[in-house]
Amino acid sequence: MPKNLSEALKAAKANRKVLSKLIIWESGVSKSQFYRIINGEEAPSLETKKKIAESLGIDENEFDVLQSRSKPGPETNNTLTGQKISGKKMKWRLPLLALAIALIGLIALKTNAPSGLNPSKTVTVPEDNTLFIKDVTIPDGSSVPVNTTFEKIWRVKNTGTVVWKNRYLKRMTPASSLICSSPAMVPIPETLPGQTIDIAVTFTTPHLPGSCRTDWKTSDENGNLYFPEMHGLYSIVTVVEN
Repeated sequence: MPKNLSEALKAAKANRKVLSKLIIWESGVSKSQFYRIINGEEAPSLETKKKIAESLGIDENEFDVLQSRSKPGPETNNTLTGQKISGKKMKWRLPLLALAIALIGLIALKTNAPSGLNPSKTVTVPEDNTLFIKDVTIPDGSSVPVNTTFEKIWRVKNTGTVVWKNRYLKRMTPASSLICSSPAMVPIPETLPGQTIDIAVTFTTPHLPGSCRTDWKTSDENGNLYFPEMHGLYSIVTVVEN
């Protein structure tokens, strides 16, 4: 039996031969909320607990035991360096982190959506749901030369009972000359419940090498989001010299 939910997640990924983002999609919550639950920092709803437990291949009683073992102790791991940060160091680092997040949020509010779109509005449709299946082209981490146009294709499934009509894939990442350019919104084909479709977006890499990530979510024609709390689609490529 795994020692905690993090180990259960690793085991599930290995046994099912899937990426973390598929399991996150199955959980029905955002990426940040998913990892707060996995790390024992947040108690999930009964429905969310059931979904995550099923994805991890454990029952709900095992989930409760593993999450209780996942709660952070007096020392917190730095996931970027693998070092442990004591509580005293965290006291002065947390205000700086909060300030950085606030600044990023202000920039995103100004540049996140195309003109005329209101990113604060959402669309709630009962019995509406979606599931990421796989990357059809350009897997995450692929290398693409500078000044190159490529097509990224995601495969998703309508797992709800509502027909998808007049929906779009909306870019959530602000435009920048240092990351890949793309349309702000891409039409999603009309999709029946239970149907699986491919959604393609055309990108052009910047003129300088580096890392390029863009994030996307489903919206209506006005940019209002259908699944605001769910972890959206994303593309990550490494831009290299020719």
